[in-house]
Amino acid sequence: MTKFEDAFLDLVHRVNDDPIKVFDDALTYVLCQLSTGEVKVAWEHNEEHNKAFADFTRAYLDYLAEQLEKTFWCDAWGDAFMDLAGQFKSFRGQFFTPPGVANLCSMTTSTFGTLVFEREVINDCACGSARMLLAAQEQAYKNGHLPPYLIGEDIDGMCCKMAAINLCVHGCQGEVIRHDTLKDPDGGLYGYVINEYHPMTTIRKSTNRADFKKFQI
Repeated sequence: MTKFEDAFLDLVHRVNDDPIKVFDDALTYVLCQLSTGEVKVAWEHNEEHNKAFADFTRAYLDYLAEQLEKTFWCDAWGDAFMDLAGQFKSFRGQFFTPPGVANLCSMTTSTFGTLVFEREVINDCACGSARMLLAAQEQAYKNGHLPPYLIGEDIDGMCCKMAAINLCVHGCQGEVIRHDTLKDPDGGLYGYVINEYHPMTTIRKSTNRADFKKFQI
């Protein structure tokens, strides 16, 4: 059990609600803290709960800083999601690519010569918590390349939130789009534009197709 997971379990205890809802609300809370402009969300928590979410967010950022002293990227959300899946029946049985495998795959990733902001584009059409994209960013740095423009897509809204936060706090530039890449690859429910004013750490939610390079390349 990591410090991040301990902090989440404490949050569940303080909020006293279904763990999967608390996890989703925690993602929403952190995402809103990183967002530019006003973000309209259905928020049903009182001041006491808000303090609990604020404490959890600080614990997350402390844990992230601690881990990034040891490794290039850290997917605390994905790790916790999988570890907690067996503890709470309401958690869905989703499992993400192990970090070692993600790093290995990034070593064999090839791009198609498409450029955005003079950077190569790397797209993951089922990005989950964005591990493959984080690994691709690491590989670019190790090879002395400009960081790529990263595009993540997923049908699961919670995964999109995890991916957006992960890309944002790791200084990546790109976008995450929620849609079904098989049935409707050119459509989108909504998405997040990540660090568009790089190096500022920001997330901007949008439903405007023109905001996403995915639909323009």
